[in-house]
Parts: sequence; C-alpha cells; structure tokens
Amino acid sequence: MKTLLKLLIITLTISTFDCNANNPKAKQQIKVALLLDTSNSMDGLINQAKTQLWEIVNELSYAKCGTDQPDLQIALYEYGNDGLEKADGFIRQVLNFSSDLDVISEKLFALNTNGGSEYCGAVIQNSLKYLEWGNNKNDLKLIFIAGNEPFTQRKLSYKEAASLANEKDVTVNTIFCGNYENGISGKWQEGAHLTN
Repeated sequence: MKTLLKLLIITLTISTFDCNANNPKAKQQIKVALLLDTSNSMDGLINQAKTQLWEIVNELSYAKCGTDQPDLQIALYEYGNDGLEKADGFIRQVLNFSSDLDVISEKLFALNTNGGSEYCGAVIQNSLKYLEWGNNKNDLKLIFIAGNEPFTQRKLSYKEAASLANEKDVTVNTIFCGNYENGISGKWQEGAHLTN
C-alpha cells in the first residue's frame, strides 16, 4: 500500500498578510518557491506531491489584498535527482519566478524521479540566494519543500538555511511525503517551525 502524502506544516496566512497600507500604489506580491524531491525514493509519491504543490498554487492564485489581487510569482526547483549535476548538489532551478501558471504547471508535472541524494538545507539556501525575493516587508514570501528523506542530510544544515530564510522574511513550509512520525524524527516539522 502506498504511503499517503502527509502535510506536516503549512502556514498559509493569505487572508492575514499585510497590504501596502503605507504605499497604496505599490502592487502587492506573493512569491513562492516550490522545491520538489525527484529522487527514486519518491517513486509512487511524486504524483501526489506534484498535485499537492499545484493545489497550493491554485489556492494562492485566489488571494486578495483588500479588493486587489496581488501578483503571484512561482519558482520551481527539483533536488535529489542523480541526473542533476553533483557539483550543484543535485539541485536544479527549473523555473525562475514566473506568473505564467500554464508554464509552471507544465514544468512541474513534467518532472521525473532518478537516483537519490536529497539535500534539503542546500536546496532551500540555493533558492534563497539565487531567486530575487525583493525587499518589500509587506510581500508574502513562501517556500514549499516536498520530500521523503531526512531533512538533515549533507553538511549544509537546514538550520543555516532557516536562518537565511528569516533574514529574507521567507517562511519555509514543509510537506513530508510519508509516515507522520518519520517526518517528525526526520526534522521536517522543526525545519518549518524555525521559520515560524
């Protein structure tokens, strides 16, 4: 029997994030990076994970700031796939921030699994360093990372990545694809809690 996709923590605060009250002409933005484990350990889970991530994108597409609809920008990464460059930590930016939901959907659902070296801290840090998150404190900035291996793999600590996320006002949300208790012991919940 396939393991059901479990959500450890999702802290969507769409209805409560601050609008640009001090600058009504500034367009509110929602920036989201989707980070998906495409290692072989995700075989049988990958389609559920893609569907869950896409449901999140759909929910965010309906967000409002007062009566205005914020600009929704989505970026996409895959990690843990042996077909990716080892020198890059088996991480690939599939798509930079984009508002084209058709392209985002096409790229997301085209991802396939292969091999496995899953470095959660490294992919979070990579997305924080190489995506243009902006400096507007009123924008909603989110990372959703989905996978099924321990959050603690590799030298780069998820705690370091969380610290950088806090500096950039980015909230990390984790989706553990597997047994709830394994997600807790694998530090997926703690990874989310560190960025509130």
